[in-house]
Amino acid sequence: MAHKAAYGALFVLLFLSVIFVTVICLLGRDGTTQHESFPFWQRTIVYQVYPRSLCDSAGDGTGDLRGITSQADYLRALGVGTVWLSPVYPSPMADFGYDIADFVGIEPLFGTMADFEELRAALHDRGLKLMMDFVPNHSSDEHEWFVKSKRKEEPYTDYYIWAEPKGFNETGEPIPPNNWLSVFRGSAWTWVEERQQFYYHQFLAKQPDLNYRNERVREEMKNVLRFWLEKGVDGFRVDAITHLFEAEDLSLDEPVASPSGTDDPLDYGYLNHTLTLNQPETFSVVKEWRDVLDLYPDKAMIVEVFGEEIEEVMKYYGNDSVPLADFPFNFLLIEHLRNRSDLTGFALKDTIDMWLDNMPEGKWPNWVLGNHDYGRVGSRFGADAVDALNMLVLLLPGTPVTYNGEEIGMVNTFISWEDTQDPQGCRYGPEHYQEFSRDPERTPMQWDHSPFAGFTQGNSTWLPVNENYKEVNVQAQLQAEESHLKIYKELAALRKEESFTRGHVAYPVVTFEIFSVMRYLEGYESYLLVINTSEGEVEVDLHHHSNVELPPSAVVILRSVTDTSNSTVPGSVVKLSELILVPGEGLLLNLIEEE
Repeated sequence: MAHKAAYGALFVLLFLSVIFVTVICLLGRDGTTQHESFPFWQRTIVYQVYPRSLCDSAGDGTGDLRGITSQADYLRALGVGTVWLSPVYPSPMADFGYDIADFVGIEPLFGTMADFEELRAALHDRGLKLMMDFVPNHSSDEHEWFVKSKRKEEPYTDYYIWAEPKGFNETGEPIPPNNWLSVFRGSAWTWVEERQQFYYHQFLAKQPDLNYRNERVREEMKNVLRFWLEKGVDGFRVDAITHLFEAEDLSLDEPVASPSGTDDPLDYGYLNHTLTLNQPETFSVVKEWRDVLDLYPDKAMIVEVFGEEIEEVMKYYGNDSVPLADFPFNFLLIEHLRNRSDLTGFALKDTIDMWLDNMPEGKWPNWVLGNHDYGRVGSRFGADAVDALNMLVLLLPGTPVTYNGEEIGMVNTFISWEDTQDPQGCRYGPEHYQEFSRDPERTPMQWDHSPFAGFTQGNSTWLPVNENYKEVNVQAQLQAEESHLKIYKELAALRKEESFTRGHVAYPVVTFEIFSVMRYLEGYESYLLVINTSEGEVEVDLHHHSNVELPPSAVVILRSVTDTSNSTVPGSVVKLSELILVPGEGLLLNLIEEE
């Protein structure tokens, strides 16, 4: 009997050990699930807030920090985990906040430092993270550092890039030291009579470039990071990182691009920017910033690298021995897919593969469909594709980035020349402003059907509200049986499942009209997203085209709001051999395993 009791006790002990190990495998040491123990930037949706346009609390027609705070419950309910703020620093607004006059202050238009701290607390109280824009390449020409640098006041004399003229023309005007161009057109050099030198600006003349060969400047900017980290910020999106350094020899000219795509010598695209972009010294400064952030627990650094060759973009991840950014923003979906004619199954597959195939081993992907500089998704691709594309970026492996308003399918707003605010549009005049203005995608968030879409209690808005606000708004979509917003919220919840956080990826069927992606993990549910990229209805036999074995049937989990068929109501069982999708539709299926 004693032996039997001992064996029984041993069996119970072994059984409990197996249970314990299983639980530990599924839970972190702190009791969180495995994906919850990931750093926050891997497990959350990053939601970009353009502060002017989310919500106005003061009634002056411009969004502000208190307005964002007032929507903290909405952000939590939406299912996003990280809120990223575009610049809210003091600024003359020559480039709408990207010309910063004080890196450690708050622009009065948006509120006060107390308002910022209230916002941070409100987000943190709701389990949300807060990221800031960090704009290190340049300051405003009204920044104290530049004002003193013009006067050669130490230690600010060399805080910026100053150069002697190459010479003087026949009228006695100084000639810039080289042919370098501004992103915003024309020479990147501006003469300062007071100092009798040129200063360098890769963007506007009111945005002088900081001199990162000056150790004091490097330390100043690290102190900026420390200031906001001490304020409780959870990370930074680093703006225009590729412009940080330029060649040390300022007498060198950049070569003409071949082919340049333009014959205008003042256009930025006229030159091949071998001396002013992606200089090797940039990476050492990014590493210094990484080291600063790593002194604080669970902080993120995301960098903006746009328009570069994929090999250059991937360098910003760093490697295991020299880690740099947590990830560079992935703009491939914006760069490669500019309109509906670009949107094909093949193009989606190629664009996704380009990132995943080139990403260094062990690094983390991300997906960006839109932001404050590019047209709304619904305008670029059609309103019928909004749900499908939200399904795609939220269910691919990695971190999705959503620009405010995309969750309800906001579209570009026509802005007259008289109402145009964007300096980039204003520079081109009434004949061409629409080609360059970014105002159409920056209009106020549409909260409800009340005047000015519930954005303000005032009697005007900084940009006109889209005329469709009575139909396209948060309140209407919360009340509707099916809506873009409800689909987005379901996706935000669904992507927390293990099949999406740790699962594998396959692409069973990819054609010109059809894109499909499968997410699966042994022991968990398998999901298949099927997208009709065309502007016509498509019937597809997934078995006929598939490169992996699929079951006969699947259960509909989500469908685009444009699909009103009784056969695809969520919960319905559909045959994969005769799947019908309306134009632009996304259909998310739970694959039924055969008994």
